[in-house]
Amino acid sequence: MSSKSFNDICHDDFKCCNQGHCNPGHPLPTRSILSCTPGTGFSIPIPTATNPNFNPIPVASTTIDTSCLCNPSVKIDFTALINYQSLISIPGTLSTPFTVTFQLSKTCCDGSKISLGSWDYSYSSVALATNLTNSFSFSYCECNSCPGCCVYTVDIVRVSSSIITATGLTLTENASIRSSLLSAIATSH
Repeated sequence: MSSKSFNDICHDDFKCCNQGHCNPGHPLPTRSILSCTPGTGFSIPIPTATNPNFNPIPVASTTIDTSCLCNPSVKIDFTALINYQSLISIPGTLSTPFTVTFQLSKTCCDGSKISLGSWDYSYSSVALATNLTNSFSFSYCECNSCPGCCVYTVDIVRVSSSIITATGLTLTENASIRSSLLSAIATSH
C-alpha cells in the first residue's frame, strides 16, 4: 500500500495539466467530487403572435472545483419535471409541437460563458384538453478538461408554442417547471 498523499499521486503519477498549484475551495478526501443543486419551480412564458419576445431563463446551476483533480472528467446530469396544459376550442391538425430548448453552459475562472450543448423537450397533442407532467433529462460528459472552478448552468433559451390549424380554432397553452436538479460529478484520470 502506498503512503503517498493524493496530491503526490496526482502530480507524480498522472502528470496533470495543473502542475504545482492546488488550492481547492473544499476538502479533497477522494479523487472524485460531487456537486448538486436543486432548481426552483416557475412558469415558462410562451411567446405568442402579440408577444413574440423571449428572454433566456435560468433553470439551475451548480459549481464544481476540480483544481486538485488530475485531467478531470466531468459528468453533468440535468432532470426536470415539466407540466404542460392546453385547451383547444375545436379539433385541428397539429403542424408544430410545443417545444422548450434547454442549453447547458459553463463559466470558469476567466469569466467566459461557453455553450456546451442544447436539448429539446417537445410535446404534441390535439386533445381538446391536456394537463400532464413529464420528466425530462439529459447528460453531458466532458473528458480531460482543464482543472479549475466552473459554474455549470442550464437555461431555457427558446420556447415555441404549438401550431394547430383549423378554422376558428383557439389554443391556450401553459407550461411550468415543477422541479429540477443539476448535478456534476468530477473524477481524476
